[in-house]
Amino acid sequence: MIKNILAVVLGGMLGTLLRYGVILCTPTEWMLWIANGLGSFVMGIFNGLFTRFPQCSGWKLFLTTGMLGAFTTFSTFSANWFKLMQTSTSMAIIYASMMTILCIVLASFGFLLTASKKKAGEQG
Repeated sequence: MIKNILAVVLGGMLGTLLRYGVILCTPTEWMLWIANGLGSFVMGIFNGLFTRFPQCSGWKLFLTTGMLGAFTTFSTFSANWFKLMQTSTSMAIIYASMMTILCIVLASFGFLLTASKKKAGEQG
C-alpha cells in the first residue's frame, strides 16, 4: 500500500514538472491542447504496453495515475470551458467537443501503436 502511494506521489511530482516545462515552452493558448493531447497519446501507449506486459504493472501507478494524471490538465480544461460558457455557449460546446475528440483519438492511436504488437518469441 505504501509502495503504491509513493509511486503515485513520485509520478505526480514528475508530471507536474513536465507540465510546467510545457507551460514555459509554449504559448498560453496552446499549452492546454499540447498537455492534454500529448498526455492522452502517451496514456494510450502506456495502456497498450501494460496489456502486453502485465508483469510491469508496478509501473502503471507511477506512469499513468501519477505522472500523466499530474501532467494533463483537466481542471484547467474545465475552468476554460466554464469561462467560455459565460460568453458563448456554442464556442464552449465546440471547445469541449474538439478537446475530447482530440484526446480520444490520440489515446486510441497510442494504444494501437503498442497493444497490437506481439511479444518477443510469440508466433502467429
